[in-house]
Amino acid sequence: MIRAAVALLAALAVAWLAASAQGKPGASERDAILLVAAPELVDPNFRETVVLVTRYRGIAGPIGVILNRPSRVPLARAMPDEPALSGIDEKVWLGGPVARQALFYVFRASKPAGDAIEVAEGVYLDWDGERLKALLARDKPTEGLRIYAGHAAWAPGQLESEVARGSWKSARPEERIIFSTRPETVWGELERRSRATPARLDLAPGD
Repeated sequence: MIRAAVALLAALAVAWLAASAQGKPGASERDAILLVAAPELVDPNFRETVVLVTRYRGIAGPIGVILNRPSRVPLARAMPDEPALSGIDEKVWLGGPVARQALFYVFRASKPAGDAIEVAEGVYLDWDGERLKALLARDKPTEGLRIYAGHAAWAPGQLESEVARGSWKSARPEERIIFSTRPETVWGELERRSRATPARLDLAPGD
C-alpha cells in the first residue's frame, strides 16, 4: 500500500510537470509544488532538500528555490547597499546551485503583486530587483520575506525524468513550510509524511 502511494505521488508530480509545461493548471491551483528529495538522492546540491518549484512564462524548464538551507551570511553583508538591513540578524538562504550571485525571494502579500508568482495562499515567489527594494524599504523589512542566493533549475524534461526514477516525492506548498523557522526539520517531516500518508486523487463529483 505504501509503495503504491509513493508511486502515485511520483505519477502526480510527473503529471504536474507535464501539464504546467503546456501552460495548463498543475497539481495545485497556483501552479507550484514542493519536491522532497528521496533518501536515495545523493547529489550534494539536493541531498535532503525541499524545493519549491514552479514554471514561468519565457523560461523553458521548471525553476525554484531550496527551502531548507540557511547560510551563515547575514543579509546586511550580502546587501551592503541596503541600510535598512543594518543590525538585522536575518541570514541569506541558499536557493540552489544556479546563478548564486542572483537573488530570489519569497514574501507574504495581502493582494497580487504584479507578475510575482503566487505559490501558496498569500505567498509569492519573485526575483524582480525593484520589488525587492520596495519590500526592504518597509518599516519591518524582513517580516514575511526570505531571500535566497541562487536558484534551482532544470532543462526541459530533466526533472520529469528524475521524478519518474523516484529521486523526488511531491507535496503541496504550505506557508508554514516555506517560512519554517526550523529548517533542519522540514525535510524529515515531509519525507516521513510521503511514506506514511496515502496519496489522494481528488475527482469531480460523479467521476
